[in-house]
Amino acid sequence: METSQEFQVDLYWQENQKAILSAAIFNDSIEVSSSSCFKKSDGAAWSAEHLFIASVESSYMTGFFRVAKHKGLTFKSYTSTARASTLISDEFSEITDIVIRPIVVITDRDKISRVLKIFSICRDHSLVLNALKIRLHVFPSVKVSL
Repeated sequence: METSQEFQVDLYWQENQKAILSAAIFNDSIEVSSSSCFKKSDGAAWSAEHLFIASVESSYMTGFFRVAKHKGLTFKSYTSTARASTLISDEFSEITDIVIRPIVVITDRDKISRVLKIFSICRDHSLVLNALKIRLHVFPSVKVSL
């Protein structure tokens, strides 16, 4: 079954102010910096680079959740950290690698290999990740908590 969906994000900026990102379907907005994270900022607003990494990290999580639900896997918690490496020169700037370190907590020790298998296939179920050409490295961990 195929479905189609569109997403819209609106950006509003006024002179001498930060930009505001919003979407009609959400009540909250996000303050974003009008300069790159490579330049000094006051630290109160997200940079485009931080938003990009957050998008990659949350897309990976969503792919994991989708596959876990389809496979009938239950878990207690999911946390992760994402870090990007960049290459900056006078001619160009690029993100070269992204490392994601997800941690899933389960209650059944016998399901560890199943969780690791889901980690290995969930990238294929991530909309954002399927659009990227950046090297993605995933180092998953599974913890058992009774």
